[in-house]
Amino acid sequence: MAIGQKLEEARNRKGISIREAEESTKIRGDYLSAFEANNFDIKLPEVYLRGFVRLYARFLDLDQESIVSDLSTELGLLNGKSVKKSLGSITNGEGVDNLEGVNPAPSSSTVTPKYFNASLRKPMIYVLAALSTIILIITSLINYFSETKNIKEKSATLNSNIKEVNLKSNSASAEKKNEVLKQTHVLKLVSVGPIEKLFVLDGSDSLQEFKNLNDGWETEITITKSFRCYCTDLENLRFAINGNEKKVDGVGPGNFNWTP
Repeated sequence: MAIGQKLEEARNRKGISIREAEESTKIRGDYLSAFEANNFDIKLPEVYLRGFVRLYARFLDLDQESIVSDLSTELGLLNGKSVKKSLGSITNGEGVDNLEGVNPAPSSSTVTPKYFNASLRKPMIYVLAALSTIILIITSLINYFSETKNIKEKSATLNSNIKEVNLKSNSASAEKKNEVLKQTHVLKLVSVGPIEKLFVLDGSDSLQEFKNLNDGWETEITITKSFRCYCTDLENLRFAINGNEKKVDGVGPGNFNWTP
């Protein structure tokens, strides 16, 4: 049976088309069609031709060595020369990557231009290094300004919170101060005769003592909330709260108290 017939029947058994075989093997479809037509007189170096046929046979689950041996016989008849013993080997199933003992000629698309030589590599390295440095500097600046912005925003928020706390604190202090002022009064004491002893106890439990007071003696003291007073001579004592004079009832020693 001819090689082409074996290849075609094997492909039909797998139930795939030439196009599907081309996509799987990465071998051009027109080459595969020529192989199945038993046409090996195509514009390919012989080593590539053998490699493609071997790869196609392996893809179709055929005996590669047998197919390649038949191909060698076929090529020998075509070329009118003896078959070479070394047929080469393929090391990559995706295509012909390496053929033993062969250095295939590069195609026109892979030829390196003459002007691209080693003398240009060093300047290109310097250019790439400079670009990398510039990119690094730009990235660092972006990160710096971003962090600075975040710090400023956090600082503004913190200052706002502190200001709000201070306002609340000041407001609370003012209210407390006003409350204390409302509970604070000025007590004026005046003697219109001799007084042996006088005790004043205000609402904060602050005690003040006065002794041996003469006619015309007077003093002013600050009291909190209210006060309680003991005097040995009530008839000789006069007092006023915040400028408002109050009357003292009684004669001799006694107590009296005042509450707003």
